[in-house]
Amino acid sequence: MKNRLLINLLLLFTVANLATNSIFAADNYPFSVGASVLGKFGVNAAEVPQGTQNAISFLNGVDFALVGYMPMSEESKTGLFLELGYTNSPFGLKSTGFPEVYKVNAKFFTISPILLMSGFTVGLDFGFGLSTDYNFSEYYRPMDNDINVNLRIGGIIPVYQNRIGALNFIINGTYSITGMQYSDGGFTYHPSSLSFGLNYLFNMEDW
Repeated sequence: MKNRLLINLLLLFTVANLATNSIFAADNYPFSVGASVLGKFGVNAAEVPQGTQNAISFLNGVDFALVGYMPMSEESKTGLFLELGYTNSPFGLKSTGFPEVYKVNAKFFTISPILLMSGFTVGLDFGFGLSTDYNFSEYYRPMDNDINVNLRIGGIIPVYQNRIGALNFIINGTYSITGMQYSDGGFTYHPSSLSFGLNYLFNMEDW
């Protein structure tokens, strides 16, 4: 599991490096507002009960957020994002020796302060529990209304920009710092996810 997390981190740093060397990297975004939408897959990055294995789970839906951006430099893409989002935390479990994956998806309203540094993003997701979907026994039923804090790193690559705004490709990796407690004998799960998507930022400085 640690190797999977390391691979995810290396991928994120690679994408961030590509963003830094983009032909747009020297041009910061203006003060902007917009929205983002992302697809995601996740896995638990912590110990599981005996007889259980971790498995990757793909989200059947999307994350979305309202986004605000405040620039901190005119010469490089450095600034602060604030996101208000509907965020999922999917992961899978399966019994040892059986192929069927039991899926969990905890849903949160999130408030996310994020620092942008030349195409590289780092921040925190503060999640407030909304509901949880699962397709297996009540024994593993997640506790509702958990507060979840994720460490978040990623990258943003401009796809198209004009005076109206900017369309961007985004990639995010998250790791649940607090973890989520489930009613299965005291185990705390720490979902780790990788997501890909797009956002659009409207230029508010020319209004």
